[in-house]
Amino acid sequence: MRRFWRLLKTLPYLGTDGAPLPLNSKRVIIILNSLALLTSFLCFLISTVLWNTAHEIRISGVGYAMAIIYLSVPLFNKAGKTNSALLTIFILQSFSAMYYGALLGPAINIEALAVFLCGAALLIIKSSRYKWAAISFVLTVTVILKVIWYGNLVDPLPLSISNNRLVYFFAAGAVLLMNALLLYFYERAVNKSNRELEALVEERTLALDQANRYKTTYLNSLSHDYRTQLNPIYGLAHELVLQAEDEGMPDQIQVSTDVIRALYASSRNMLDMTNVVLDTARIEAGMYDVPQPAPFSVRQWLYQQLDTYQYVSPVPLQLKIAGIPGRIVSDAALLTRILSNLLTNAIKFSRPGGTITITARATSQHFLLEVTDEGKGIPAEELEKVFDLYITGSKPGEGTGLGLPISRKIAETLGGTLTAASETGKGSTFRLSIPMVADNSRKSQPQQPNEFEHFYGAKVLCVDDDHSNRLLAELQLKRLGCTTAFAASSGEALEKAREIIPDVILLDYYLPEISGMALLEKIRKDTLLRHIPVIFISGNTDTAEVAAARAHGDGFLSKPIMLEQLYHALLPFLSSRLVTESRPL
Repeated sequence: MRRFWRLLKTLPYLGTDGAPLPLNSKRVIIILNSLALLTSFLCFLISTVLWNTAHEIRISGVGYAMAIIYLSVPLFNKAGKTNSALLTIFILQSFSAMYYGALLGPAINIEALAVFLCGAALLIIKSSRYKWAAISFVLTVTVILKVIWYGNLVDPLPLSISNNRLVYFFAAGAVLLMNALLLYFYERAVNKSNRELEALVEERTLALDQANRYKTTYLNSLSHDYRTQLNPIYGLAHELVLQAEDEGMPDQIQVSTDVIRALYASSRNMLDMTNVVLDTARIEAGMYDVPQPAPFSVRQWLYQQLDTYQYVSPVPLQLKIAGIPGRIVSDAALLTRILSNLLTNAIKFSRPGGTITITARATSQHFLLEVTDEGKGIPAEELEKVFDLYITGSKPGEGTGLGLPISRKIAETLGGTLTAASETGKGSTFRLSIPMVADNSRKSQPQQPNEFEHFYGAKVLCVDDDHSNRLLAELQLKRLGCTTAFAASSGEALEKAREIIPDVILLDYYLPEISGMALLEKIRKDTLLRHIPVIFISGNTDTAEVAAARAHGDGFLSKPIMLEQLYHALLPFLSSRLVTESRPL
């Protein structure tokens, strides 16, 4: 007897013990099996009672046949054919409604059966299209039966009053029992949905609280770091102003090398932090840079980056290069952002007396760049977390936890990967791997680190309303060997351009009178100036504006402008003016 009950309990779960299924699919299988088993039992019971009282084969014979067919539903589910099981249920229910409704008349309680079938469709069928098709079919059957009854289109079986009452009693009881089973499953589904929703809300709330804590830590660290770097910039600059005032404000004053290096290091750190904040905002907004691959010298690029960071790093930087081609094709600007973040991270976590090693090498298919520090290292259980936004184990002044996740995102846009390896107490290594495309278009040897190119004789007009930006542009362009001219407004820009006919125009995207884009339209309509390349410059990195500047202009530079960025922006238009000079390391 116990075995029988155990077998009976397992029947509703036939088809749920095979391959892993979604929870919703398991729920549908259990409902179908339960409805089929209950309906089969009711068909068998009612058919037996009616046979013993009315001896009508058209009622009992069909009932027994339906009881057997209903048992095929769990077998369909066991075989993984849930749609066949669902179809069997609705065909049998619809057939029984039509057959017994026409045969027995109003005694079968078609309204209650219609409620059950519509409820079952809403509960079981996933597709909205098939769900409402099933409900429409059930309602159509109900209306047809009503027309048959009230139009006397079919004569019902001539049953005695007692047998007619018996049919009504069993039909009503069966339908009510099936509706009760349906309500039970509805109640379970609603409770389950509520529990899942509550769990999801709790999970999201905890995640939001954790994210808020991370962001609070990040903002505190960022505030500390900005103030730390701003302090020497403001203090030393103010001290130089006071020194100039003490000397009567001459055109030039003597400044110690230590002051210059301190100003450069702090401003460079602030630039790195600002870039990280802007990159984070873009990533969270779902905006990603589109790579713009172009050939460049790997060696020259590496030496330029290390030349920049040697003034920032308190520990030595060591470069190892092995087996890389002279030039590769990739986005040097995006690679610079990755290397900048990796070097900044390595510098912050290096111990005194250690060394930071940058290794560049190539395989047949990939360019590999590794940055290794000799710091405290990262525990194995926290290694992958360093690539999550706002996740940082740093104290204020040791980083915001943004550079590494940003670098990984940029690496992915380049079609590569960024991974980490670390040993506690010995340091960490971050490895960048990107697809390697060698550039063999240039026959000459790649530039050595002691070679530097100048655009001697090139005329460049810079249009910017900010005096400090014009001063910086003048120093940078002179270092590149260019002859410079400057304008602070659109009217002055057109006048200067017609006067000198520059080789290139650097145009600020935002001008006080008219926009840089409007000034570009005037330049393009001027017969003397329309041929001149125009490179937009702006402190705004909004994707739409950058795209517009690239589409209408001949290039785009984002402030602050690095010397190497300015060089590469001018190179396509001034390559005929290049003169290579040697310079000491």
